[in-house]
Amino acid sequence: MYREFYQLKEHPFRLSPDNRYFIFSPQARGVYDQLLYGLEQGVGIMMLTGEVGVGKTSLVRYLMQNLDSNFETSFIFNPSLRSDEELLKFILTELLNKENPKNPFTFSPLIRKAELLDNLHRFLLIRYQKGVKVLLIIDESQCLSDALLEEIRLLSNFEVNGAKLIQLLLVGQPEFKKRIATSTWRALRQRIAIKAELQPLQKEEVNFYIRYRLTVAGANQEIFNASAIKKIYQASKGIPRLINLIAERSLIAGYISSKMQISKKEVNLALKDLDLY
Repeated sequence: MYREFYQLKEHPFRLSPDNRYFIFSPQARGVYDQLLYGLEQGVGIMMLTGEVGVGKTSLVRYLMQNLDSNFETSFIFNPSLRSDEELLKFILTELLNKENPKNPFTFSPLIRKAELLDNLHRFLLIRYQKGVKVLLIIDESQCLSDALLEEIRLLSNFEVNGAKLIQLLLVGQPEFKKRIATSTWRALRQRIAIKAELQPLQKEEVNFYIRYRLTVAGANQEIFNASAIKKIYQASKGIPRLINLIAERSLIAGYISSKMQISKKEVNLALKDLDLY
C-alpha cells in the first residue's frame, strides 16, 4: 500500500534473502574473504557465528551463488534431523539429485549406515577425481544433536592424498560458539580451521544499508531523514533483520500520516507497534 505513495517498484525491506539487496559492510567483506580463503585452501571445517538476524544466511547464500563451477554444495537449512542415518541420506540425496534433477533419487528405508557412508565416500572420490570440490553447509548448527555433531566431525576424516573430500561450513548463533569451546568438543574444535564471526552494522553502515535497499527498490528521493536513521540504529543495534522490521513499519506509519519523508516520529510509532520500546 505504501509502494505507490513513495514511488517504489517493490518492498525494500523484505525479510526473505534476496541477493539483489545484499551489500558488504567492511566487516562482512572480511568474513566473506575468510570463508573464501578456507574454501580455496581446502580446509576441512569452517565455522560462522553471529547474533540472530545479523545476516549469516544472506552471506552464505551470496557465497554459494558466487562459487565457481568447481564447487558443488549441499545446504542443510534445518538440522533437526533425528539420526546420523537421516543426515547421510539428506546429504547424498541432495547431491545426487543435483546431478540428475529429472530423475529424483531415493534410498531404501532399510539401507544401513555402513552402506550410506560407503556410497558417500565413493561419490566424493569421483568428484575429487573430476576436480570438483564438495561443500556441506549446515545452518542453525546450534540445533544439532550431539550425535549429529559427532557424525559431522567424522565426515572430515574423508580425505585422499592429504586432500579433504568434503568441506564443511557450520553456521550458528553465539551459543554454538560457546558449546564448541567446551572440553567435550575439543577434538572437533581442533579441526575448525576458520572461525569467523559476523558482527552487527555500525551507525554509518546502517545509513548506507537503508538508502541502498531503497535505491534497489526504485526510490528516487531521500525517504528517511537523519534523525529517523539514527533512531533505527539505536533501536536495532545494527541487526539487519530488526532494521528491516522497523523501516518497514516506519514506511507504513509515514503512509498513514501522508508523510513523504520519514522522521523520528514515524520510527517511534513503528517501535511502539513492534513492542521494541
